[in-house]
Amino acid sequence: MKRGLAVYSRTCIACHQANGMGLAPVFPPLANSSIAVGDATLPIKFILHGLMGPLTVGGTTYNSMMPAVAGVNDQEIADVLTYVRQSFGNQGTIVTPEQVKAVRDANASRTTPWTTAELGLK
Repeated sequence: MKRGLAVYSRTCIACHQANGMGLAPVFPPLANSSIAVGDATLPIKFILHGLMGPLTVGGTTYNSMMPAVAGVNDQEIADVLTYVRQSFGNQGTIVTPEQVKAVRDANASRTTPWTTAELGLK
C-alpha cells in the first residue's frame, strides 16, 4: 500500500485529490467507485492509454480527458491500482504486475486514448 500511495501522490493526486473525491465536474471521484473496484482491465487501460468522453458518476457528468500516465511500469500500475481499490471506501482486490502486462501486451499497438463509448461506459 505504501508503494501505491507513493505512485498515487506522484501521478493521480492533482486531479483525483488526496481523499479520492476528485473535483466535480472536471475530475471524477475514485472513492466508492464501481469502476475502480470492478474489472481491473478498465483502469489499467485508462492508465496506459488515457480515457476521453462523457462519464456519469453519482449523477454528475464528467467530460474531461484523462491522459495516459507516462513513465510508470507494470509494478507501479499494479501498486497504484491496488491502493485505489483498497482505499477511499473501496473494497477491491489486488492488481498484479502480470495483469498489467497482459493488458499492455494486448493493446501494444494502440496510440490513442480509449473512449467511454468503446469501453461501454456511460
